[in-house]
Amino acid sequence: MPDINLIEALVCQYEQKKISRRELVSSLIATAATISASKSFSQTPPPVSIGRSMNHVSLSVSDVDRSANFYEKVLGLNVISRPANGGINMGLGDESFLGLYNLSNPGSMHHLCIGVENYDPEILVDKLQEHRVSATVNRNPANRTSGGDQLYFSDPDGILVQIAEHGYLG
Repeated sequence: MPDINLIEALVCQYEQKKISRRELVSSLIATAATISASKSFSQTPPPVSIGRSMNHVSLSVSDVDRSANFYEKVLGLNVISRPANGGINMGLGDESFLGLYNLSNPGSMHHLCIGVENYDPEILVDKLQEHRVSATVNRNPANRTSGGDQLYFSDPDGILVQIAEHGYLG
C-alpha cells in the first residue's frame, strides 16, 4: 500500500510542522490525482460484446458426408446449409448448428463460435485490440453462406474463436 504510506508520511510531516496546511492539501490533491490516473490506465476495458449463445462448433472430419450421415442417424440433426467450401452445417435447435468440414487434423474441433448482439466486425476488432487481442476478418464469400464477414481470434490456449450475430445459422 505505497499510496497509504505516502499519505501517512504527508500527515506526519504536517503534524511535525515540517509542511504547512496548504502544502499538505496540495500534496494530497496531487497524490489523489496520481492514484486516480494510474488506476484509470490500468483498468481492464469493458467486454468486447456480451456472448448470447454457443452459435456453432466446427469439426475437422475426414469425410463430411459420412459424418453428416452419422449425426443425422444418431442425433437426428438435419442439414441446414452447404457452404461453397464443401462443408455441411447441421441444425441444433433454433439458434445453433454443428459444422462439419474436411480440414486438417480430422477428429478435432476447428473452432467455436459465440453469438453476440449487434455484430459489427470492424467495431469488434477495435474493441478486441483494447484487450490486446489480435483478430482477423474473413471477407471471402466462398467461406460463408450468411451472417456477413467472419471475425476470428485465438484464446490464450490457441483455440480459434469466431464471433457472429446471435441467431446466425450458417
